[in-house]
Amino acid sequence: MTSPFLSIIIPARNEADRLPKTIGRLQDFFQYHSWTLEIIPVIQGNDETGTLICELAQKDPRIKPIIDPQGRGKGRAVRSGVEQAQGEVILFIDADLSVPPHCLAQLLEQFQTSSSSDILIGSRQHPQSNITHPQPWYRRLLGRAFNFFLRSICLTKFRDTQCGCKFFRHDVAKMLFSYAMVNGFAFDVEILLLAKNLGYHVEEAPVEWADGGHSRLGISSDGMQALEDVWNLTEYS
Repeated sequence: MTSPFLSIIIPARNEADRLPKTIGRLQDFFQYHSWTLEIIPVIQGNDETGTLICELAQKDPRIKPIIDPQGRGKGRAVRSGVEQAQGEVILFIDADLSVPPHCLAQLLEQFQTSSSSDILIGSRQHPQSNITHPQPWYRRLLGRAFNFFLRSICLTKFRDTQCGCKFFRHDVAKMLFSYAMVNGFAFDVEILLLAKNLGYHVEEAPVEWADGGHSRLGISSDGMQALEDVWNLTEYS
């Protein structure tokens, strides 16, 4: 079989309500484009999400679910998706589809026509971004504090490492995620740090973005783990 042009990886946990709708929106939108597509939902845990997505996959061979009953973290989920992905371009997004399909298509066109970018990341802090429905104030505050911390210890130059919208050229994604080790929410930071150390060119782009609510990020447990993971990354900076 011919490899698809685009692989879309969607890490998910307890997303029985949102993930089928997200996949449906992607199917509806991309049927009007010439890009060939595969959708790789990576389901963590044992809730109804896996059952629903496997049912969708029986009707559409482009949907290629990965089930991880152990639920080893968002970073591990994306890494699993990259290992399976066959697309010329590999993208990962969040299950709530906070960046809508028409914006994803615009970014894909930008990435496709760029001769210099190995990675294209969406940035909510870009001056041209359109935030139609912002996160609650306390999550925005924590996100900015986290990013300030990253820049203060020279782990990144980017003002939004955590936006769930990142495009990679196939070989670049395979290389970066083969080295990656962070399983939790700080995996984005590790990937961008690896990209810098390996000499890949990363471009930031504005996004249209709407908070889907019901974030799976636990401020206390996941937040502390992310800080620990980030601190461990300083030895590679």
